[in-house]
Order: sequence, then C-alpha cells, then structure tokens
Amino acid sequence: MDEVLEFLRFCYDNLDSDAKKVCFLYGALYPEEYDIYIDYLLECWRVEGFIPTDESIHDKNAFRDARDKGHAILDDLINASLLDSSEKRKCVKMNKVLRDMALKISSQIEDSKILAKPCEGLEEPPNHEEWKQASRISLTDNELCNLLEALECRDLLTLLLQRNKNLCAIPEFFFKSMCNLRVLDLHDTSIESLPSSLSALISLKGLYLNSCSNLVELPTQIKELVQLEFSVVIDSSKQSWYKIVETIATEVASLEKLTSLQFCFPKVDCLEIFVTTSPAWKKGSCLTFQFVVGDHDSTYFQILKSFEYPSYNRLTLVNSEGVNPVISKVLMETHAFALINHKGASRLSDFGIENMENMLVCLIERCDKIKTIINGDVITKGVIECLEELCINNVLKLESIWEGPVHPGSLTQLTTLTLTKCPEPKKIFSNGMIKQLPELQRLRIEECHQIEEIIMQSENIELESSSLPRLKTLVLLDLPRLRSIWVNNSLKWPSL
Repeated sequence: MDEVLEFLRFCYDNLDSDAKKVCFLYGALYPEEYDIYIDYLLECWRVEGFIPTDESIHDKNAFRDARDKGHAILDDLINASLLDSSEKRKCVKMNKVLRDMALKISSQIEDSKILAKPCEGLEEPPNHEEWKQASRISLTDNELCNLLEALECRDLLTLLLQRNKNLCAIPEFFFKSMCNLRVLDLHDTSIESLPSSLSALISLKGLYLNSCSNLVELPTQIKELVQLEFSVVIDSSKQSWYKIVETIATEVASLEKLTSLQFCFPKVDCLEIFVTTSPAWKKGSCLTFQFVVGDHDSTYFQILKSFEYPSYNRLTLVNSEGVNPVISKVLMETHAFALINHKGASRLSDFGIENMENMLVCLIERCDKIKTIINGDVITKGVIECLEELCINNVLKLESIWEGPVHPGSLTQLTTLTLTKCPEPKKIFSNGMIKQLPELQRLRIEECHQIEEIIMQSENIELESSSLPRLKTLVLLDLPRLRSIWVNNSLKWPSL
C-alpha cells in the first residue's frame, strides 16, 4: 500500500499545472466511489476559477473553450490515475485511496482546506469553528434538519448541501458572511424558499436548485446576484410552482451574466417572458439551456439526457398545442429536441424546418396528430443536415418518416434511427431516402405491425449495393407483416 500511495503522490506532484492539482483535490468533496456527473463537475471547476480562460474569447465561444479545457484536464487526471472512469456514462469517480490522499493534501494547503462529510448520516451540522476554517464544504447525502444561524465563512468558496431531504428551511442570516461563495448546491432538498441573506452572495456564480419539489418562492434579492452566470437550475412540477413561475422567470431573466440555465416553463407564455426580456438570451446565443415547456412531471428533464450526443442546448415540449413563434425561435438554438404528447402539428416540419439547422437529436413521442415527420414537397434544399439521432415512439397516426422528395444533403449525418410502437407505417425508406444515409449505424424497428418492407423496391430504383455502408446494428422486433428488408441479396452490408 505504501508503494501505491507513493506512486499516486508522485503522479499528483508531477501534474504540470496548479489548475490540474486543485481540480484533483476538488474531487474529495464527493463520497468515495461516487459517480460524479462530468458536466456538473466541469461547471464547478469553471465557476471556481480552476479552468484558465482566454480573455479574447467571448460569449458562447468562451463557454465552449472552457468546456474543452475542462475535458482536457479531466482526461489528464484519468490518464495520471488520479480519477477513475465510471461504468455509468458521463461520470467519473474517486476511489478511497485517492480521496484520502486528496483530503490529506488539502489539509496542508492554507487556502484549500476541505470539510467533507458526505454520506455520514449527520443530523446536526458541523460546529462554527469547522465552518470558519474551510474553503470548501460538502455535507451531501446526510440527514440534516437544520443549519447554523450566525456563521463566519468569508473564505468559503463551495458549499454542497444536496440531497439532505430533511432540510426544509435555511436560517434567515445563514448566507450573511459568505461573500466569496461561488458554488451553492441545494438540489434535492426540501427547502420551501431561500432567505433574504441570499443577497450577500455577491460572488456566487453557480446555483443549483433542481428537484427542490417544495420550493414555492425565490426572494427578489436574486436579482442582486450580479455574478451569477453558470447554471441557475430550477425545476418543479407542483401547482405552487405554477403560481409563481412567471415572477421567477422575470427575475431570472434579469441576470445579465447568465450563461447556463435549466428551467421548467409550465406554459409557452412563460418561456416567451424569458426570451423577450433576458439580456443573456439576446447576447448572440451565449446562453446554454435545458428547457422543459408545458405541464409535466420532473422526469421529463431526464429524457434527453439518455442520448449519447455532444449537445449543449435541450428543449422538451410537453402536452402543448399548436406552433408558437417563440418555440421556433428557441429551436434555432436547440441541439436536442423532444416533442411529447403534442396536439395540433401534423409533422415536425410544421415548426419550421429552417429552424432546425443545429439539431443533433430529435425525439417524437405520443403525438397523435403527426402523420409524417418531414414534408419534402414544400422544401427546395437539403434540410436537418446535422441530425444524428431520430427516435419516434408511439406515434399512432404516423404513416411515413419522409413525404415527398428527399433533397441532397438531407439526413446525411443521421447515425441512429429508432421507430417503435407506430401501428400505421408500411414502409421505412421511401422516395430514395436511403441514398441520403451514408452514416446510418443503428436501425431499430419494433412493434410496428403494418410494416411490410424496410426498403421499398418501387421507390428505391437503381439502389446501389453499397447503400448503408456503415450500418452496424439492425434490430427488427415484433413486425408480423414484414415480408422483406430488400427484395434480393444485392446489398453488401459491409459493416453489419
């Protein structure tokens, strides 16, 4: 064991920047072997100031530059055996030996002392002196019912209190001395509101309030958090949230430095309030977002996270009607779009196919009016050229994926196509659509009881034997009327 510790300390000492060293130490805030969501970790690193920034880069390019640098640091730590890859996608973790070493090192650095007591079953918070000495505190996954009132925490930079499900209230003056706090995570607690002392957090850049299902109000002082830029995270499906969401949307919209936002808008009108009043939105798309629009439960925030895609902006439209111009406006900046239980639109292109140039992922589910996804008869050029994944599920009236001519360039980046529980379509690849799919790797057709042909011979004349050159996975399940994939054995399927 001594040799292992000596090797790991050697790896730490040989990191070529202080930024990488402090990023490693930050991992000790989480429990050993705990799956740390990578995007969240990079956000914390950024707002803490660990990731070097290029002052010449502005707006959304600055965000992506920081993200790329963060991933580079993460890769270096993994390659140096100082962080472990997780079996859980998009996560990393720190084992017990590494975490113990990180805590020991941080205790020896004057301005990096960590108070980390996650998953210890704490019912009472640490004492005043422990709070005073720490630069970063993690009390996650405990049984805390209350917090101390009068604290002296001027050196505190990160405070993690997430998943203390018994924590219902925060003392009125709790934040009063935390003028240097940069990261505050209260997600999945039972708090109903935040105290007015929130205004003391003049350095706060990252605020996490997701899954706070009892949250019914935010103080008007949130407007005073002028540095807040990265991830105001708010979502709730309770009726009490619906009563105050317009006010909160207006307050959040006033945050000029906001660069990342996750928010549920129970009505399209609430989204419109944000889009039309937010300076951050108007700054040339520097805001990254994860929006759920429509009456829903909290699980809809997780839907698009299940996809493998390098996306930043997600929009989920649930239980809505018609096509509102503000949705089309947000779609122009959207990389992943989920349309669920929508009423009124008969095709995806009703939302304006020209607004989908940046779309990488599209999920369509339980939209009973949709008969086709794209109407090629009203299009004169290639469209959705960046789309990589298309998933269609339980769309009862769907007759075809594409209607009319398929113009060159359309769908050329599509790698995954999934069609499940759609009882009406009889064909998949029609109108020469298959010729536009050189990158298709995964095709899954399931419980589509009218499907007779995967590739229609009559609509794919002169089909080349090298079509679908990259197809690696073909899954066909519960298709009782299926007669053929292709009329003969001429297709080579070189990757299958």
